Amino acid sequence: MPRTANSAESSAPCDEPGAGTSSIFDVSVNILNCTVGSGILALPFALKESGFGLGLTLSVVVSALCWFALYILIISGKRIGVYKYPALCEATMGPFGNYLLNGVMFFQSVGACITYLIVVGDTIPVVLELAGIEATRQWTIFISSLIFILPWLFYRSIGSLTTVSIVSVLTLPPILLIVAVRGFYYAPEHKHSYEFVGDNVFPAIGVMAFAMLSTQTAFLNFTTMAQPTRKAWGQATAIAVFTSWLASFVFAIFGFVAFGVDVQANIFNSFPLTDYYINLGRGLLGFSMYLTFPQAFLPARSSLHSILGHEDNTKSPTIKEHLYTTIALFIPILVIGVFVTNLGLLYQLIGGFCSTFLAYIIPGACYFLVFWRNDFIGSVGGLSSLPSNDDEYGEDRYEDDEDSLDDEQERLIKQKSAVVKTSTSYGATSPSLSTPSSSATVLQTTEISKRRKEDRKTELWLDIGAGVLVVFGVFVMLISTAITLKKMLEVV
Repeated sequence: MPRTANSAESSAPCDEPGAGTSSIFDVSVNILNCTVGSGILALPFALKESGFGLGLTLSVVVSALCWFALYILIISGKRIGVYKYPALCEATMGPFGNYLLNGVMFFQSVGACITYLIVVGDTIPVVLELAGIEATRQWTIFISSLIFILPWLFYRSIGSLTTVSIVSVLTLPPILLIVAVRGFYYAPEHKHSYEFVGDNVFPAIGVMAFAMLSTQTAFLNFTTMAQPTRKAWGQATAIAVFTSWLASFVFAIFGFVAFGVDVQANIFNSFPLTDYYINLGRGLLGFSMYLTFPQAFLPARSSLHSILGHEDNTKSPTIKEHLYTTIALFIPILVIGVFVTNLGLLYQLIGGFCSTFLAYIIPGACYFLVFWRNDFIGSVGGLSSLPSNDDEYGEDRYEDDEDSLDDEQERLIKQKSAVVKTSTSYGATSPSLSTPSSSATVLQTTEISKRRKEDRKTELWLDIGAGVLVVFGVFVMLISTAITLKKMLEVV
């Protein structure tokens, strides 16, 4: 008897606790919380580096491409029945793709976690001092992280952190308001330049990509949806990305207008330490970083699990593996966050290389390998390395309400073929199960294959978009990384 969606949810081996319960709103909030992190603080700095006019133009381009990457990742995964980012890369590019994705995702997520700790070190000690508590930057990060961050990291699923994400997002409006109001008070003290093109465009794009990136959580969020369809996913991601862009670049404009060419990589470092209202904003920001940290940590841990062989498309880590990996990953992140202070170069390096790779290059490459490789089915390192039992992976649970008629016909033919094979194995000789029926099945399968190839070409906007993703990503990654590494060598 076919399983229902609920039964698939409870028994599918690759589902994590909390899967299958999130609404469109819940998922959009989780994605929004992932994007509105420490990267938002550097966006006024990015506008200065790229030029005010070009920076705003690029912000729209970067945000649109980030949404598109989220969308085609899920389309690609649904096409082949894979719902984990590393598994999709392994299915399309073989073991190399799995290690490449996990390596880049690991450093991206770890880098994001470190930036959150740096922001905590820049904000919380100032607030504590106003309360009469003297605390060094290092001890503040160390003690507060153990108390306010570590407990959240033992959750397995991002779906379990929805409430935390909502609280974190709610801190954003007052932070924006405080920066906007107080920023204009200090604006006359600083020099402003509104040139259309700046002197450091490509590293600025890397910072924007870092701030808007959320592809590393795409499948983690998609598998928690109660109705995981293309339409619902498109709506959730559109809401999240648009809200993130609006909030982030309103914040960026206010910060840039306030401090002009003197704006710092962390906008709050541009304000004096004696401003009461700004210190309130610092406190809210530090509190938000505590709640946002898990959104970056979970993808890093997932990548590490995959590299260590604890997790793939068919299994999840054991309780011991989960606990040991969580602690072993958190400790070095904490140590680095305590001692590293240069936020600007870290943003540019991670954004220029890791973020552009994850946000643009890999999603576009996976799309083309899934939809345009004629020999993909059964190829080495492709689907031949994955089990073909769709029901085992809860494929019925992810069935899209908008699936094409071709896909429905193909499922019926598979069921009919299974009946034929079963009957033949028991020596059945019914005329209804003879060769003519099998021939009809073959003809129907051939027709469906032909129609599916034609259907691929009808969504031309997906093909063009995926091509833009890859070209844009490679171009920005190479130039931005080269410029940032040169700067780092000059500092050394």
